[in-house]
Amino acid sequence: MNLEVYKTSLQHLTAGGVPQDIAEKASIVVAKDDPHKPDLGRSSEDQQAVNQAMEHYHRGQTNAQQ
Repeated sequence: MNLEVYKTSLQHLTAGGVPQDIAEKASIVVAKDDPHKPDLGRSSEDQQAVNQAMEHYHRGQTNAQQ
């Protein structure tokens, strides 16, 4: 796991309005991504965690613009 990617992801997701627990799960996934594997080596559960974080993030961005 790339600790710097984890920390950066967690910081930006939580700053973007993603709840801490969801941001942590997604950050672990992206910190473990392997560009040499199909789908970055993510399981369907991993991708679901990232998708959930992105839903919260985009919702937070939309609310910030209003």
